[in-house]
Formats: sequence, C-alpha cells, structure tokens
Amino acid sequence: MRKAITCAAGCLAFTAPAFAEVKTSSDTGFNSVHIASVKASPDEIWKRLIAPKDWWNKSHSWSGLTEGFYIDAQANGCFCELFQEKGADGKVKTVGSVEHMRVIFSQPGKVLRMQGGLGPLQSEAVTGTLTVAMEPSKDGQTTKISFSYVVGGYMRYKVSEIAPAVDSVLGDQFRRLLTPFAPATEDTTSVDGFSLDVENLKDEGPTEGTEKAPEIKSDNDTGDEQAPAPK
Repeated sequence: MRKAITCAAGCLAFTAPAFAEVKTSSDTGFNSVHIASVKASPDEIWKRLIAPKDWWNKSHSWSGLTEGFYIDAQANGCFCELFQEKGADGKVKTVGSVEHMRVIFSQPGKVLRMQGGLGPLQSEAVTGTLTVAMEPSKDGQTTKISFSYVVGGYMRYKVSEIAPAVDSVLGDQFRRLLTPFAPATEDTTSVDGFSLDVENLKDEGPTEGTEKAPEIKSDNDTGDEQAPAPK
C-alpha cells in the first residue's frame, strides 16, 4: 500500500491548474478539487472527456495501456478499461476488464458525475464521487471546468497520506485532459461563486408537465435550506 501511495504522489510533471487542493479532509474522507479556465467550448471539452484513451495517464491504468479505456456517458454507463492483447492470429482480443467508475449523472457539455474508488481506493470500503462540471463564460470564449472528487468511508490508508497522493494523480489527469486547450488569460478560476457540484444547472426552466427541482444551496451560500412545501 505504501508503495502505491509513493508512486501516486510522484506524479507532478505537469503545470498545475489555476486552483488545486485537498479542499477538506477528516479521519474518514477528503475532497480533492481542481479548477481551470480554458479557451474552448463545453462541447469540445466534453468530446475529449468521454474519450479517456486519448488523455488518461497509462501509468495509472491496470493494464499499462490506455487503448482499452472508454466512458459510456449515460446513467449506469461504465468508465472501464479493457485488457487487450494480440492473439496468435495477430488480432487484438479482450482478455479481461476493470471498472474504474460508474456514471450516475450525465448532461453533455455540463456535468459528468461518476462513482468509484480510483486506483488503490478500489480495494477499500469507500465511496468516491467524481463530479466534472463545466460552465461557459458569458461571451462563449472560455469554459471553466472542475474536477471535484469526494471520498468517504473506511480505508486502510491514513487520510493524511492518501489524500495528497490521490489529489496529485487526479491533478495529473485533469492537466492531461486540458492539454490541447489554451488557458484563459483572465482570472476566472476562483472557487468563490462557482458551484463545483453544479447543483443549479442554468437552464431555461422546466418544460410543461415537469416539476422544477427544489433549489439546493452550495457551500458558498448563506442561510438555512428549506424543504419544498408539501402539495
């Protein structure tokens, strides 16, 4: 286990995103956050996001390769890795697979939320939830994107050791995802005023015959939450 932690912590070769930190931690879990603004549309980022074979670091794969990586970007879809090898006939065949995470929320160009214990956390009794949130600028020239990974439960690691290691690896993947896109010149990466979990999606509102979901306040809001009135 300690070897896995050390390897994970050593992945710092790329330029750091504009905001990155273990935002909160306790004896039973932690929240790793990475935010950046890039000159790209949400659709451009989304297209690359759901093709992890093009950006995931093979050093953090189970097979040592990324050709078998894919994300089925719909509820209950798999972020999975296929173990592939060439047979005697020269054809590539799948000889195994592993699930990295499971999709629980997908809205293209806005939110991809997945659950799963990444890397060494897979063998632990924890729940890990990764929310990838995207928010375009008003002029449509840039997009703010975040990775927010919340982990909680029982693990055989010390949080003080595993949290920075996971944060480092997640930051590496975040940077690799955004490599093709130029960083935004303006400072638009503050956590303040940006909903990491995109509780309130900025749509036109519910269509006829649908009910508007109750508002859920973010950590930056003040005041008490109120449950919707019963009908």
